[in-house]
Amino acid sequence: MSPRSARRTAIAAALASLTVALTVTGASGVVEAAVPVRGTFTPVEPVRVLDTRDGTGVAAQRLGPVGAGQVIELDVTGVGGVPDTGAGAVVLNVTVTEAPGRGFVTVFPCGDLRPTASNLNFRQGVNVANQVTAKIGRDGHVCFFTSAETQLVADLGGWYADDVATVPGFFYEQLTPARIVDTRDGTGLGSRAIAPMAAGEVLRVTIPGAGGVPADADVRAVTMNVTVTEPAAAGYISVYPCDQDRPVVSNVNFDPANPTVANLATAKVSSTGEVCFFASAETELIVDVQGWFSPDNAVAYTALTPVRALDTRDGTGVAGSRPDRAGRGEIVRLHIAGEHGVPSDAAAVLLNVTITEADGRGYVTAWPCGTARPVASFLNFVRGVDQANLTPVGIGTGGDVCLFVSEGTEVVADVNGYFERQA
Repeated sequence: MSPRSARRTAIAAALASLTVALTVTGASGVVEAAVPVRGTFTPVEPVRVLDTRDGTGVAAQRLGPVGAGQVIELDVTGVGGVPDTGAGAVVLNVTVTEAPGRGFVTVFPCGDLRPTASNLNFRQGVNVANQVTAKIGRDGHVCFFTSAETQLVADLGGWYADDVATVPGFFYEQLTPARIVDTRDGTGLGSRAIAPMAAGEVLRVTIPGAGGVPADADVRAVTMNVTVTEPAAAGYISVYPCDQDRPVVSNVNFDPANPTVANLATAKVSSTGEVCFFASAETELIVDVQGWFSPDNAVAYTALTPVRALDTRDGTGVAGSRPDRAGRGEIVRLHIAGEHGVPSDAAAVLLNVTITEADGRGYVTAWPCGTARPVASFLNFVRGVDQANLTPVGIGTGGDVCLFVSEGTEVVADVNGYFERQA
């Protein structure tokens, strides 16, 4: 057996040991079919809906950390502004805390088989967050699987309807990612001094007119990649509409031990189009706008049960015949249109991208193939730490999405859903 074949066989065995399917059955004992739902988005004021530390959302099931290999169910309908009926998916910021070791979390619709996919990776003693757009499953529940013991926290940011025609909401407009805030060079700061955010500071940012969002746009919510770098201490960032009190939620958790961390944030904007950023500790802040929601556009979201579309460790989804890891400065091309439940005419796809086995510190940029690579990143990584982030990305030439990595690494991507123009 060649070294490459041996490596691929070993990888397949390791993956199989990590992804033994958990069958979740309904009252009939039959696994429910995965049915796509298509709808518009309704943002809500951020609210905590799950916290295993105090039983929020799961008090009737258990209190305390989720054990290795366990699944908990969260009822996401009828809470936090999500209706009892008519919701097809929810936007959650999921955080892992107090983990005694390494592991991963998979979020999926209850009633479906647990997919071979993950949403966030964690390690001992480090709080890690990642935004998840989760399809709602049986009885209005979303399931959380943890491969290792940990506490779980989830904050609700909004929901997608399960039918465009019957449930009104807002449509998505995908943008080429653009930087709208950078405290290191003064981008987006106006008259504020060029300096890191101070502990306890709130930064107000107007979305219409920034980063390609039209100044006269009727913006109801915005999707941004929020990055912190060079923090002075461990802390978190909260993102919320400026016309509400700061909620008890977080979007990005950071620590000097991992100095650059990014997370996607989909946030409701204020009546004047402003989003506020609160920093619990001193840090530099970078914000790249990814897209926005309005009643005037015509792109709706379809939630899918997550499915693995790319894995450079075994060659899954890699265009061409090369199954090797991505090299420094390399572009990985992923064919996505017409694959994995994504229709051939989809406008954009929602990918959860994970970096593993990196050679060193680096970043990832995603964009539609056939267009210029933007000056923006959505995922930062370091050697020895598996790191994930969710990103919407337009589908480009040939139905492909391009991923640029600044340092050698393995790249994994799971499809969570897609955006499609309505007739």
